[in-house]
Amino acid sequence: MSRPTRRSLLAATGTAVMGTLAGCSALNLLSSEETVEYDDSALATLPSNLPRVPAAVPVEPTSAHLTTARERVRSLLDDTDTEIAAVPNGVVRHRLASESESARAALAQNDGESTRIDALAGLTYPRSEAMFVHAGLAAFDGDLTAADVAARRDRDHRDAEAFLDDYRYVGPSDDPVGALTEHARIVGWGRTGIRLTETNRRYEYENTVMHVAELAQDIEWGRAYAVDARRLREYYVSTLDDPRDYGNRFSRVADDLVADIDSHVDAPDRKALTSGFERDIENTAAAKLLEELARSRWSGAKMAVEDYDDGRYTIAIVSVMRALAADRALADARAVVSDGAYSVPESVDPIEAERTAAVEGLRALLDTAPALLARRLAVYARNPIRNADREIRENTVSSPGRYLYAQYAVANRFAAAAPAIVRRVEDALVS
Repeated sequence: MSRPTRRSLLAATGTAVMGTLAGCSALNLLSSEETVEYDDSALATLPSNLPRVPAAVPVEPTSAHLTTARERVRSLLDDTDTEIAAVPNGVVRHRLASESESARAALAQNDGESTRIDALAGLTYPRSEAMFVHAGLAAFDGDLTAADVAARRDRDHRDAEAFLDDYRYVGPSDDPVGALTEHARIVGWGRTGIRLTETNRRYEYENTVMHVAELAQDIEWGRAYAVDARRLREYYVSTLDDPRDYGNRFSRVADDLVADIDSHVDAPDRKALTSGFERDIENTAAAKLLEELARSRWSGAKMAVEDYDDGRYTIAIVSVMRALAADRALADARAVVSDGAYSVPESVDPIEAERTAAVEGLRALLDTAPALLARRLAVYARNPIRNADREIRENTVSSPGRYLYAQYAVANRFAAAAPAIVRRVEDALVS
């Protein structure tokens, strides 16, 4: 099947199949765990220090850029509490107050981000929440209509598209890896800005004030991403003494790498994933592990092909990295599952050992050179650990021997597979 045909199929079926993969096992009774009682106190001690993943870009946004984003939230919310209290419709008033409170809370929490680029990314949605409040009050006063917002959307969407239409991949003459990671982040933000300002989005509210507020909220969200992308690129380029155009090199590397994952853009067959073993792995961590890694491979491959076809070579390359690492991890996982690994654990000890191995693997990955490429993959090892830890802390774990064990196993296997992919992509970029 040709790549464009695959893209059309993926667009139509991707969400449904992802849901099937994610949910089908959850529909089955976890009978294999029913006979095991896990020590709750031992589970509660599992979460511990988790390494942070440093910024995966060589040049972060300026402090002034971050300040501007925060001021945008504050200015949109300025003096709105009194105006909200004056809205007679209780439902509208409650919603406006809720969005205002959420934006302010996010603004306060944002001060704790460890890197400026994470802080800036974290301010995109608070800006849209603040715009919901600002636009809703303007609509209530009769100063803003849906037609006004539509005109704003058209303008912002054109600006976001124009930014990527004219894009050049320039970077230091001696650092293609840094240029790749910087442009992957910038282009990714730009692409998100285009998507969020498109007109074919669903809307929730019939109330005129709420509808205008929701329209404006989406536009502000997309505008924030697009503006941040443009400003970050301008600053990055300003730091270059002798800019080099890497467009042809990134295109060549993407050509080679995307060809290697082209066979994985079709959704994985869950039955094929979990069959062929000498034992039944249904409702075990083994099955969940294989499903999660296969889904990660598919997601990375699908995004890589879509971005490659649209000429977004930098984010295609980083998506390929994820797919290749997941593919390698999946092969390793199948081998150990064949040898009997990841059955139902009889105690918390194997789960704890898996988490320990996952954290050690994450640390080793973060020590892999080049660091900027390693960090792009490290998030896919860190996130499953963080998510499992959070469920323990919130006391929402329903299946320790399956879910927790599998989440830590995903992180462990992915972290172990990733360094080889980091080195491969580095070789391709510098050759």
